[in-house]
Amino acid sequence: MIKPEELDRQLLEMFTQEVRERAADIERMLIGIEEAGEPSDKRALQKRLLRTVHSLKGAAGLVEVRGVENICHWMEEVLATAGNEDRTLDPGQLDQLLRAADAIAETARQLARGETPATEQLESDILDMETTFPPADDDMDRQAVPSASRAELAVPVRSTDMDGSMRVSAERLDALLHRSGELLSWNAAMRRHADQASLLRETARRLHAHKARPERETASMESGLRALAASMRRDARLMHGALIALGQEVRHARTQPFAEACQGLTRVIRDMAAATGKAARLEVRGTEIEIDRSILAGLQDSLRHLVRNAIAHGIEPPAERRAAGKPECGLVTVSATVTGDRVQVVVEDDGRGLDPAALGKRFGDTESGLNGEGQLLQHVFKPGITTAPRVTKLSGRGIGLDIVRSAVEGMRGTATVARRAEAGTAFTLTLPLTLATVRALEVVASGHVFTIDTSSVERVIRLASHEIAVEEERVVATTRDGKLPVIDLAGWLGLRPTAAISAKASVPAVIIGTEGRQAAVLVDEVAGEQELLARSLGARLRNVRRYCGGMILPDGQIALLLNTAVLIEAAVERTAAPDTFPRPATLTSRRKVLVVDDSKYVRSLVRLILQGAGYDVAMAASGSEALAHLGEHGADIVVADVDMPNMDGFELTEAIRGSERLSAVPIVLFTGRETPEDRLHGLKLGASAYVTKSHFDAQQFLETVGRVG
Repeated sequence: MIKPEELDRQLLEMFTQEVRERAADIERMLIGIEEAGEPSDKRALQKRLLRTVHSLKGAAGLVEVRGVENICHWMEEVLATAGNEDRTLDPGQLDQLLRAADAIAETARQLARGETPATEQLESDILDMETTFPPADDDMDRQAVPSASRAELAVPVRSTDMDGSMRVSAERLDALLHRSGELLSWNAAMRRHADQASLLRETARRLHAHKARPERETASMESGLRALAASMRRDARLMHGALIALGQEVRHARTQPFAEACQGLTRVIRDMAAATGKAARLEVRGTEIEIDRSILAGLQDSLRHLVRNAIAHGIEPPAERRAAGKPECGLVTVSATVTGDRVQVVVEDDGRGLDPAALGKRFGDTESGLNGEGQLLQHVFKPGITTAPRVTKLSGRGIGLDIVRSAVEGMRGTATVARRAEAGTAFTLTLPLTLATVRALEVVASGHVFTIDTSSVERVIRLASHEIAVEEERVVATTRDGKLPVIDLAGWLGLRPTAAISAKASVPAVIIGTEGRQAAVLVDEVAGEQELLARSLGARLRNVRRYCGGMILPDGQIALLLNTAVLIEAAVERTAAPDTFPRPATLTSRRKVLVVDDSKYVRSLVRLILQGAGYDVAMAASGSEALAHLGEHGADIVVADVDMPNMDGFELTEAIRGSERLSAVPIVLFTGRETPEDRLHGLKLGASAYVTKSHFDAQQFLETVGRVG
């Protein structure tokens, strides 16, 4: 039997979903009323809106969320009065009702976060609205309110809808997709075992051939291995087919129509146009395209930034548009298309467009490597860059487009901008259809494995040394596509002096391209291509822009996923040294750092950051393992986590400081413990610095290591 408190919790969870959906419906209907041309259409929408508000009021009363109940009651009175008088809502009333919808949506967000809604603010909003548009007397004719059935007043508690759909928690879907990805990795391991069994069978055959009188056991082994290999291959084929089907089903269950990401954009345009004295409308295309919900969630904020940007910077005031022979009402178009395993979202406007000349003045004297107008325009994504003549409440700080680029790259995508041929500006966001797995190319640079999303890989070639040269202070390669900018991956990451590659007769190169821009990435080896499980780097590592994820290899190792957009930028903008190809790294004295963390993922990432800065790095998985390593090999600096098995970071610090030989070694505690008490305890034990993972910044971390070492 369900306990009363458990029932209350379930009802509140269902109501939270209900109020979120109803708030979006209310906003859409209010915008529809405002945009409807015929009074009859407006009145029809008002009747639908009245029923929606009435139903939400009943649901709020059931779970005793009085703030939403009261605000719905006020909205109901305003709508019922308009219906009784057979009139349409005026602009002032629509504005107030939109404010009410905002208050309801904010309550939904508070409930979703587990917070108690701020009833004082809701009551204040209601009071303001009643002062502006007082409802009719309480003894008004209630027959104007459409009658509602019990099902409409109650919170829906069914687990499936009438069309057979079912609500499944996002966490459960994520877990299913994760498990299918793990099985896919296991499938690769099974294929590898089958190959090993084939090799053993071949060995047995050779042994059999070299013996004049083979023993029965050898023949039996060969027969058994043959059967084993065949069985494993058959099972691998069956499992692979099942896995592909499972992955497709789970991905389909996770998808939502592109229209979900566009919710609220009409409201953004309405409010921005009103605030700037402009007129604009929205057109959305490709609304039915199904996209992974995690991509849609990440897209919503970016689309709002781009639409705001289109109104603030692109669409001209009505008088200016008339003078240019354009319609007074500007057009903002948001469209989605799918090509292969990528979705391309374009936000464009028919406004005045970007001014390359103004951007050229901003960058021409301070930055090199601007390869034509297309490359020049990409600088609008940099923080602090704006085309607005002055800072206002709506624009001018150069923040919005940087946020868009960061969000898109965090989803392993790219963001570019171009001028439309006729007029206006087009922003293109290219994203994967799913974030769970990646078809990746594995490459090796200075002994380390990295991955590149194959959607950005055009081909793999070998470049002879005479095909690589320095022209106009840039390293370029002569290929069948013409001359391409070149970057040596190991040199760029600081894993070795880049001049070392010029001594080789030829090197493997990966030709990558995004949105018309290409580059050749020099590597030591191309290890292969396969579907890999992807993991986000997390918020604490969001400033490490050159990587956009971590990939789990079949053997359990972590390989960082390279950000191809950053690679291309680096290839275009990187300056070659005057007398060598390319610029040699200036690594003088290489100090040794011992990284201690029980997380293989964290160890690998910190190792790459430190190696990129020129340090030699050793690793240990626990305090006891670190102490043993220090006793045998020593280290110049220790970077250690606190929470580890066997011997934690505090105990390791105490042991190092108590050692006569090791006591002077600097220690940086790099931990998730953030309380002042933990920080003070670590420093008292002798830590040289205390860095928290939740506020991790790669540059600040390197500065800390350099300072203590």
